[in-house]
Amino acid sequence: MRVTIYDIAKKSGVSPSTVSRALNGDPRISKETRKKILIVAEESHYLANRWKKNESFNKKSKVIALMVTDIANPFFPEIVHGVEDLAFEHGFSVSLWNTREDPKRERDYAETLKNSNIMGIILGASRLPDEQVTNIVKSGIHCVLINRIISGIPCVVADYEFGAYQAVKYLLNLGHRKIAFLNGPSFAQTSLWREMGYIEAFHDNNLEVPKNLITFNPPVVEGGYVATLKLFNSDDRPTALFAYNDLVALGAMKAVREKNLLIPNDVSVMGYDDIFLSSYLDPPLSTVNQPKYMIGKLAMDFLLRVIHGERIPNNLIKLKPDLVIRSSCTVCV
Repeated sequence: MRVTIYDIAKKSGVSPSTVSRALNGDPRISKETRKKILIVAEESHYLANRWKKNESFNKKSKVIALMVTDIANPFFPEIVHGVEDLAFEHGFSVSLWNTREDPKRERDYAETLKNSNIMGIILGASRLPDEQVTNIVKSGIHCVLINRIISGIPCVVADYEFGAYQAVKYLLNLGHRKIAFLNGPSFAQTSLWREMGYIEAFHDNNLEVPKNLITFNPPVVEGGYVATLKLFNSDDRPTALFAYNDLVALGAMKAVREKNLLIPNDVSVMGYDDIFLSSYLDPPLSTVNQPKYMIGKLAMDFLLRVIHGERIPNNLIKLKPDLVIRSSCTVCV
């Protein structure tokens, strides 16, 4: 088995961060502690393997990994294009890792990449525990996050709270009060941010938040379909649906039609992301547009700067989304 920094820390009786600092010549580590760590590392053949890894890496093409939760979601290909275009300009290749909304697959992929010779990782809308992401960085692999914030790690996010606020505010201005929120996974930061915007819009209008109309669902077509059928099987039927993303909205629209209801006459539907399909739906879907290509490009720019050793004082970029009004929403009567 490959010896890791954690093995060295355990044998030396210090923390992994102390080992990392000692091996990198950090002056905060005493000479005695550094000597002890170096002896353990040498006896464990860690230094030789570390040098060998760096040597073989330098002989390889420059490769970065891009992990996304579902490449079948049209939201992600535009991000991929943004990453790839800038990577290509700088002589990098992009290795795509698709987790298919499977947390276990994502954890396994992350461990594989942590022990690989890639130069960096861009994690797109990752569901990984914070600790595992931090361990990737501690292993020496440069990391940039998309649509997720972890202190100390560069990240590019869209302002989901602002986007959700604008979408719900628009529906409230149309007279809707029973606005169901078909949210995404309960454990995702992006779901929390959207929920905050949803709640804030009601509070700013001095209205009570209809918490019974908030649901958490898989962020796919089936998730929106199942959640909407449940809502319309209850006595408290919503007059509008605000979906976590456009795929969830697509499933919701199918469920609404199966209930022999019309969009938007009977039910208004608002999506999120503005994927290319949204304007071709019947009716065309009102939604929140995210600068998807720019998110990918800025994430790759961040990674390039980190790879080249640049110190980045502000390692958070937050982009504003735009509300796109089409035909799927109307005045509540």
